Amino acid sequence: MSIKKYLSLAIVFVLLLTILVGCGENDSQTNSEGNTEQQSQTGGQTAQGTGQELDSEQYLNFFMSAEPSTLDPSKGADSYSNAVLNNVMEPLTRLEEKEENGVFVNFVAAAGAESWEPNEDGTVWTFKLRDNTWSDGVPVTAQDYEYGMKRSLDQETASPYAFLLMPIKNAAKVNRGELTVDELGIKALDEKTLEITLESSTPYFIQLTSLRVTLPQRKDIVEKYGDTYGTELDKVVYNGPFTLATWAHNSELILTKNENYWDKDTVKLQTVTLKIIQDENAIYNSLANGSLDQAGASQPEWKEKFMADENLQYIEIIEPSTYFVFFNTQNEVFKNANIRKAFSAAIDREELANVMFDGVPAPAYGWVPPSISIDDQEYRTAVEEPVKALVKDNPDPKALLVKGLEELGMDPDTSKLTVKISLGGTNQWFRDYGEYLQQMYINKLGVNIEIETNDWPIFNAAVEKGEFQLGYMAWGADFNDPVSMLSLHTSDAGAIGTGWGNDRYDELIDLASKEMEPAKRLEYFSEAEKILIYDEAVVAPVVYPRSNIFRYKYVHELGVTPFGTSGYKYAHTIGR
Repeated sequence: MSIKKYLSLAIVFVLLLTILVGCGENDSQTNSEGNTEQQSQTGGQTAQGTGQELDSEQYLNFFMSAEPSTLDPSKGADSYSNAVLNNVMEPLTRLEEKEENGVFVNFVAAAGAESWEPNEDGTVWTFKLRDNTWSDGVPVTAQDYEYGMKRSLDQETASPYAFLLMPIKNAAKVNRGELTVDELGIKALDEKTLEITLESSTPYFIQLTSLRVTLPQRKDIVEKYGDTYGTELDKVVYNGPFTLATWAHNSELILTKNENYWDKDTVKLQTVTLKIIQDENAIYNSLANGSLDQAGASQPEWKEKFMADENLQYIEIIEPSTYFVFFNTQNEVFKNANIRKAFSAAIDREELANVMFDGVPAPAYGWVPPSISIDDQEYRTAVEEPVKALVKDNPDPKALLVKGLEELGMDPDTSKLTVKISLGGTNQWFRDYGEYLQQMYINKLGVNIEIETNDWPIFNAAVEKGEFQLGYMAWGADFNDPVSMLSLHTSDAGAIGTGWGNDRYDELIDLASKEMEPAKRLEYFSEAEKILIYDEAVVAPVVYPRSNIFRYKYVHELGVTPFGTSGYKYAHTIGR
């Protein structure tokens, strides 16, 4: 058993003008005809720098616990959609990874853009696009990137990730409907040149160009399919390393190598199968019998078994993510801050981490997770976690609840209050989690708790409509800066359906987004996080996740860093 730890504490961003050469990956088993084709294409090839011959059949099998809500880059907000889009679409840049002193770190690498250059004050960026082709043979142009970003910012699109593009000139006004998209600071100068003008210098802008919200989109395809765009594999066109060949809803997705991709020679995988599996034991058994090539394991008995398997590599990933309870602040009960504080303070995070997560993650007392840094200083080591102060100052959360009910003019008898908790999963773990939360709140607050479990797409749709009281979700940072997490809660973000807004919070995030001095940015972020977690308790952080990943040793060059966006492009197998 070989053990490696992949940390993202020292993320390094290097502006490369050429894409790194690597090997690609697949994830599905194929029929005999497909295998013959794979042998002709991959047989005899060697992995770069190793001299080892690649397997003649190049495929990989993974799983997702839910299917993507949509493959519309402007409308998707879940990790399942992102996992697919990273592989079937080509952003301007990608966050690649490399090993430095035993630690894997990220850097910005050329992708759809072969080069880029900012002006002297960093407010105008010019991207030169390489030659690439859509899966239907149409050339990819700068106009496609322009249209994709403008569509994401258009108020009518209601993109949950539009807030990430706020550094662009006039983005906020366009997103509010005060200006037209034609007044955005995004312009295709010609078919191969894209110019993006910012409101001001933005310390993290280049990182944004690797994210889904900046992906190119074909105007003719979007208009052809309208509201159904991105809902089926044939209602999207692709320009990335892979195309989507199969989408059997709630069963599996199969990606196949994109022969029209500009860097197709780098991609060695012919297929990647993403099976939809929710049952935890089914996942573990699939890894044990080899029908999955990689899976995480948290249950102690399975983790011990996999640790003893010499065919598996153990990878510990410290994720820049937060699992959290969130409140509908427009709800008649949870519009009161003291009630939200009571439900946050009542959570025993240490116990929850041990009981529901087998002690793998760390208890979360702040919104910004570990491994997020500012100018090489980790945020969490510099800023006190505000939940600790909330719990310390409110040792009796039930008293807070009574106070909140009185402020609302409601009966202060907590036993007469019924609250529904909505969960975005239907497997046994979610049922157990719901029962745990139910008992915890009954014991701590004396309330009546109802549990509602739905598949992720149904849960997500209800949250977007505001049809919930209290929900549970996980969110990971998209890039290595506190703004990636804290900007989720600005008034115009819409990423997490709390319905909350705060003018001072918005001002602080705006100031931090433009400020180039790290110490000042830290000050702004610290005040904003206090408003979010202590003063208003809009969300209640629960745990910071750590993942125990087990991967068969024949799998190579598959990215592991949390911020990486290379997906399956460089993966391959040797010695399956």
